Amino acid sequence: MAQLAVQTAPAPRGGLQWIDFVALGIYLIITMTIVVWSSRRQSNTSEYFLGGRRMPWMAVGLSVLATLMSSISYMGVPGEMIKNGAAMFAQYLSLPFSMAVVLFVWVPFFMRLKFTSAYEYLERRFDVQTRIIGSLLFLLLRLGWMSMVTYVGSLALTQMVGTLFPADAVDPIAQWLYPTAAVPTLIRDSFLYWVIIAVGLSAAIYGSMGGFRAAIWNDVLQSVMLFGGTIMTLGYVVWTTGTGPMDWWQIAAQNSASHKTPILFSFDPTVRMTVFTASLLSFFWIICTHGADQVVLQRYFSTTSLKSARRSYLVAAITDVTIGMLLALCGLALLAFYLQNPTYLPAGVFVVENGQTIVKQGDKVMPHFFAHQLPAGVGGVILAVLVCDAMQTLVSGVNSISAVFAGDLYGKLRPNRKPLLSDVGFARFISGTVGLIVTALACSVAYLAQNSGRNIVDLMAPAFNMFLGPLASLFLIGMFLKCNSTVVKFAVACSVVISFLWSYWQILFGTSYQPTITLTTGVPYLASFLIAAVVGQVIRNSPDDPGLQYTWPVVMRRPIPTEEE
Repeated sequence: MAQLAVQTAPAPRGGLQWIDFVALGIYLIITMTIVVWSSRRQSNTSEYFLGGRRMPWMAVGLSVLATLMSSISYMGVPGEMIKNGAAMFAQYLSLPFSMAVVLFVWVPFFMRLKFTSAYEYLERRFDVQTRIIGSLLFLLLRLGWMSMVTYVGSLALTQMVGTLFPADAVDPIAQWLYPTAAVPTLIRDSFLYWVIIAVGLSAAIYGSMGGFRAAIWNDVLQSVMLFGGTIMTLGYVVWTTGTGPMDWWQIAAQNSASHKTPILFSFDPTVRMTVFTASLLSFFWIICTHGADQVVLQRYFSTTSLKSARRSYLVAAITDVTIGMLLALCGLALLAFYLQNPTYLPAGVFVVENGQTIVKQGDKVMPHFFAHQLPAGVGGVILAVLVCDAMQTLVSGVNSISAVFAGDLYGKLRPNRKPLLSDVGFARFISGTVGLIVTALACSVAYLAQNSGRNIVDLMAPAFNMFLGPLASLFLIGMFLKCNSTVVKFAVACSVVISFLWSYWQILFGTSYQPTITLTTGVPYLASFLIAAVVGQVIRNSPDDPGLQYTWPVVMRRPIPTEEE
């Protein structure tokens, strides 16, 4: 294949300039202004957790996008595309099927119930112990998720501003803590952890003040800026190199077979990603998050009616497809850009082995590009977006966790407690505490990531996605099976074991392979449902069990809620 001729791209600049940090400061002031404005309208927990159930459907839809997208996807999708090939594009093939499930099964079901916490359903359907189990699984899921978001956002910041520190700059705090160390920790080595602490503490304060309304409107701002970052990236590569998507594909294909012809299907569970498994990953992730995750359902609960909730999801789905395809295209563009300009990257990101360029650190390519290739000022805006996205996603999770903890755990474990604070004051206290816990967990994730060689997508399963399948199976069983609480507890316990083994197989058994990460959610989700269906035939439920009034066919006979209700 003939080598493609491209224009010579401008040499990288030295890093962020003063104007970039001015842009960062302005963006932070704008987001904090929204927080202060929102904090003045919090008179009760309905306002703090749901915005008074009066949030506009367009804003809620963009909030769902920004929350689920987060810096994990914003950094992870291009990094996955750069390192492992074009199978990431296939994840949207299943979208029509997952959209049908969400629009016609999940949303109309939950909107008829009008709960504040999704896990209230588990108590109505089964018992209070099942509600607590669901709430604990949610806490594990979202604590892991938020720690990953905090790590990824902080990683982007360190990659963009780390060049400000000389290679031999000594960290004075590390030198003070370890005065006898032969080689004190360098600032650049420990900078990531300081950024994580700063982001985590800021989000803890921010989340405890602003509440749900602030999260929604800052999400809207974030979603607009996320689109801007992808368009700037693609526009820069097109303008400076004179190439387009077909040229990028050709350049990538010349270097790696995985970028030329993705594997369509394989019976081997150790094959990392195929077109089929990427589609399954997207399908199960969407139906599980929209059918069991408080972070998502809380947003639909905040709308005024079923019609508004459906509109919100359509906005979220359409914008998710658009930005997802743009991000995958960004990965392809940046791979082609740096294959043509390998000296523009720091050492160790791309490595030449046997005449082929191997990507070792795909997650670091995009933030490096932002800081060193885009014009001064633009990099600062994108830096602000990534940092604030990490904070904002953390705030959304903290608000949802606070709602679940206050209502589903603390309220159930101590029903006759004497209140120490007002309801809103207690919610703010929990939000701040959760922020501190996430900060500590994010430091642990950073240590694991920096010492294991795994990229962002690889870390998602052991960090948090292993809990999503078991959690979502509780709702699936409750809606469509007539089993009792004993059966569902047994089934979900089996699901947790399956999910744990699947996620940690390589570590637990010392094998050279890891079962495909794309099935981490789907396998335990379906296994739990099948186990409950089989065991339910042995352990029969009483036909007059009041929980059967909360199965899907019965709930769907209830009247559709309107804006006036």
